[in-house]
Amino acid sequence: MILFFTRGEVDSDKFIRFGYSNYRDLIGDYELPERVEIIREQGKKPRFDCDDVYFNLSHSHGVTMLGISHAPIGVDIEKIRPIDYEKFKFISADGDEDFFEKWTERESYLKFTGEGLSALRCEIPEDAHFEHFPVYDGYHACVCAEEQNIRAFDIDSLSVVEY
Repeated sequence: MILFFTRGEVDSDKFIRFGYSNYRDLIGDYELPERVEIIREQGKKPRFDCDDVYFNLSHSHGVTMLGISHAPIGVDIEKIRPIDYEKFKFISADGDEDFFEKWTERESYLKFTGEGLSALRCEIPEDAHFEHFPVYDGYHACVCAEEQNIRAFDIDSLSVVEY
């Protein structure tokens, strides 16, 4: 699994294409297509037009996170900030940092399964696998996917312009 993080405004599709191109090079699997299309279907999470690579994208307050893997994946990144806990009583948390650790688990799981936020209050299975990342000061990131090696890259958003 490869994770890409960037600060600043970035075109989501360009960032996804940039990530795929680098994923293909980094894992050295040149049997994967050189270019892929992003398929968007009503009620489903976006996907590539090939079955061998999966991606997921998350944005929060000027930061973008992209995960690409050989297996289904869900990612979430959130800026840690004060929130109104009354709206989220179904998440038992001890302060803002704990809340966002649990929130990013929940959202990455829902993105992993493809259920989306409509299932926000669902039970998270105990066997769900999460990896947490404190990527930038004041942000929390989480990945839900099968256990695998992870490489992460901080990308200058200007690098993405060409894709």
